Amino acid sequence: MMESAPVVAVVLAAGRSSRSGGQHKLLARDADGRTMLARTLAGLCASQVSALCVVLPPLARDVTDALQAVVRESGCGKQIDIRISTAADEGLAASLKVGVAWAEEQQATGCLVSLGDMPLVGSGVIDALIGCFLAGNADVVLPEWQGRVGNPVLWRAGCFASLMALAGDRGGKALLSDPSLVKARVLGAPSILVDFDTHASLQKFAQMRAAETS
Repeated sequence: MMESAPVVAVVLAAGRSSRSGGQHKLLARDADGRTMLARTLAGLCASQVSALCVVLPPLARDVTDALQAVVRESGCGKQIDIRISTAADEGLAASLKVGVAWAEEQQATGCLVSLGDMPLVGSGVIDALIGCFLAGNADVVLPEWQGRVGNPVLWRAGCFASLMALAGDRGGKALLSDPSLVKARVLGAPSILVDFDTHASLQKFAQMRAAETS
């Protein structure tokens, strides 16, 4: 039986971008002039998620303003909220909890946790995760490519309390060893394994076109 409550998406973009050089990585531009964050949002906006939340860190005002401008100018047509993770320096879990708390406010059935530095993930992968989620009873739906699990990951609302209990640099995948969780895997694409968080990888991103999304 299909559930009517929304599946929302949280974009974790609260990293300090310390490994990518001077510019914040999510403001890096591809060969078409689009920022990394804009491309990440485009895949989500074209998917079946009902609303999005972008979790940002407390950065310098000019960087924060630039990132927020990307969100506002995304042309998504869906609700996009921005939340600041004031404890982002404590690790990934702090930002994840900000996003999950927002998903709870939306009374979401499920929350897709996406990473801001994975702009090649397209709506096809996201919709496959949502389709599996709605058609079954899995607590968590994971994308898989050539035997490896990647991102984004879709969590059922029943897992929100466990996600909120995480601490430090532990993301949601720390919960996957729990044998009581019902897990499902969906065939993804190479994009689910590709992030851009180093200077070398950003140089590659700068040469990419919009069509290079899967």
